[in-house]
Amino acid sequence: MPLKSLKKPNIVWHYITGLANEDLEFLKTNFKFHPLDLKDCAGEVQRSKIDIYNNYLFIVLQLPSFDQVRKVVTVDQCYIFVAKNYIITITKNKLKSLNNIFYKIANSPKSQENISSQGTGYILYKILDYVLSGRWEIIGYLEDKVQAVESHIESGQDEKLVFQIALLRRLILQFKSILDPQRLTINTLSRLKVSFLDQETLVYFDDLDDFIEKIFFSLESYRDRIITLQEINESLLSYRTNKIMKILTVFSVALLPLTFLTGFYGMNIDLPFASHPFSIWFLFGLLASLILMTFFILKKKDWI
Repeated sequence: MPLKSLKKPNIVWHYITGLANEDLEFLKTNFKFHPLDLKDCAGEVQRSKIDIYNNYLFIVLQLPSFDQVRKVVTVDQCYIFVAKNYIITITKNKLKSLNNIFYKIANSPKSQENISSQGTGYILYKILDYVLSGRWEIIGYLEDKVQAVESHIESGQDEKLVFQIALLRRLILQFKSILDPQRLTINTLSRLKVSFLDQETLVYFDDLDDFIEKIFFSLESYRDRIITLQEINESLLSYRTNKIMKILTVFSVALLPLTFLTGFYGMNIDLPFASHPFSIWFLFGLLASLILMTFFILKKKDWI
């Protein structure tokens, strides 16, 4: 996509999507950015960060998206240069939210008047507000899934929840790994004191900081809940496994006399009572009484 520019008195917004070689040449020719910043823009995915220079800011943002069908997290990258008289946004793929805010300002004289009077700090706030606010649909998904896990545990379906819980823990970990550096970036931005940005507009970033903190504590809360549910689920599975093993052990011990009897009289030698045809029924009756007595004692002691 070719470079787009929104020019107002003393302010210009350069909007670049799909960074090409000619875009890099445009940046090198018209701006004195640090070579490492341009290298970051042209390179691999970077963690969220903010670099502060004497006359401009360089901001890198990781923007997560959650695919509920494939259950995977994808990341879009946004690079922003901010100075007194210009703001430059760079994305390698088209971001719908960024595209919407660009054309919303471009098609609204009132919005253009606002940015002309409040400066690039206000434009930066509007951009961040748009691109960040629509990126955390995972919160609603987590709420639904955690409640479903709680319901399944209560209804005794805990065996089916192992992979569900593992998926939720993985998703929370992935989003937290993206949010942690982003949280530091926005917090730093809210506390900036630079000469080339109007300090009155910087108060807007406190709102973004509060939003990110709210998301962070929500993820922390869901992480704690799902860990607790996992421990409960594992305890229930362990309890039921132990109960099954106990029952199997009791049956094995109870049937041991019969096993001994059949093995003993299966030997090809003369044995007591072997010549009496009705003695076998006496022995089996005796063993059956012993088995029933064993079950009665175990039941009385509440072992089965």
